[in-house]
Amino acid sequence: MVGLSLGASLTTSAVPVMHDGPVAAWDFSEPGAPYVDHQNGHALAVAAGATAPLRKPDGFRPGIARLAFDGTDQHLVIAENALGRLQMGGAATQVTVAAWVKRAGDTNAAIAGIWPEAVQDPQRQYALFVNLALYGGDDRVCGHVSGDGQVTPGYPYMRDYAWNARRIAPDGSDGWRFAVFTYDGAAIRSYLDGGFEAVPSYTDIEGQTGPANPRPYSAGLNPSPAEFTVGAVRLSGGYGNFLKGEIAGLRVWDRALSQTEIRALFLAERPATQPLFHDDFRTGVKVASRALGWRSFQGSTGTETTDLVPGDPVPEVYNFAGSGAGHGGYLARSASAIGIGAAVYDGFQNAPLRFQEAASITWLMNNSAPSCAVRVLLRVSGKWVASDATFSCSAAHTAKDWTGAEPFSLVLTRTASQWRRVTLEPGVALSLGAPVSSDIAGNTLEAFGFLCDNTQPGTVRIDALRLTAR
Repeated sequence: MVGLSLGASLTTSAVPVMHDGPVAAWDFSEPGAPYVDHQNGHALAVAAGATAPLRKPDGFRPGIARLAFDGTDQHLVIAENALGRLQMGGAATQVTVAAWVKRAGDTNAAIAGIWPEAVQDPQRQYALFVNLALYGGDDRVCGHVSGDGQVTPGYPYMRDYAWNARRIAPDGSDGWRFAVFTYDGAAIRSYLDGGFEAVPSYTDIEGQTGPANPRPYSAGLNPSPAEFTVGAVRLSGGYGNFLKGEIAGLRVWDRALSQTEIRALFLAERPATQPLFHDDFRTGVKVASRALGWRSFQGSTGTETTDLVPGDPVPEVYNFAGSGAGHGGYLARSASAIGIGAAVYDGFQNAPLRFQEAASITWLMNNSAPSCAVRVLLRVSGKWVASDATFSCSAAHTAKDWTGAEPFSLVLTRTASQWRRVTLEPGVALSLGAPVSSDIAGNTLEAFGFLCDNTQPGTVRIDALRLTAR
């Protein structure tokens, strides 16, 4: 684990930064613009002709200021002749941009970066966005880079951005989210709340198929300097991509942070009201579990169903895929899925939590019958276990009516009597075993999810999943 300290830039707000810290870090501690980066003196000023975002002295964490943007014309700028260390550029250059974000509207929002898009003089370099829907990034963290400032060859627009799978609520109902992207000279990666969800294949509206996260890109960063903006970018007819929402803890590094570092920042800085992980499965349509950032497995041989989109046969078969009939989205397993099934989130497998940090798992279920049940599934230090307890609804529910959805929770302990052995080897075996013979000894929580081992009729529907902290 990388060491954390109270860097000079954020001492007043008590937000930890890395020892080899960012080239710029804004705590918005000044009563108004310009907001000065205390690392290297980069000053964010209100752009000419724009109005100032509203500064709020707290509301993210006590004593830590935030800026609220109204989505109209509010944005901040650093002129290209004052970029200092914000100017990257060159084939070997790396970059990371991170910010805490709370959305308040469905805009294609620029958070921060160097990204002028004017057709007559495009000067794109790097930028963090939220909700670039054109090429798959709707309601997602999007990290954008460019080696020459131009649009992507073969595309009418710039395609080279990575997006994570889980989504951020447009109305801010999911609270503060930690949005980060990195570029290491070879690939772009986007992270949400310290989690990384691989999206190995996505077919865009131009019919091109390729990885979305990480997104391969070896052209480096455009060396031409241009203005750095927060809350908007310059387009051909003026500014656009206005942010409607709030930001705090904005930082830029001249290197690609590791997931371990990003996860450490998230854990150290998250507001007390925010869980270690939450997922509301935001999809209004049927999608494969991959599109949710999850993986799924079915049957005694552990056949992976991660990339299978629910179809329309009768009866319809889907094994822990995304659905959303009459609802914002949920994780579902149909009655016609055959045999044992599992759904797993492993987005922090490479930067796991410590088991002792997690207090409980909570969720809602809206199952079609009381007979269908799930167990909580964990991987702790390489070993899979499932809860000895099963969880099922007390009444039958319909997919379109969640008013009576039932809450469930499991307090996580190491006690042997709470857990049973599980074998999960993709493509080889999936089975539920006997109770474990001794208390859980491992310290790293690498993945979690649900196991369904009964074959009773009924559809499982899961939503509002939270992993709470001790």
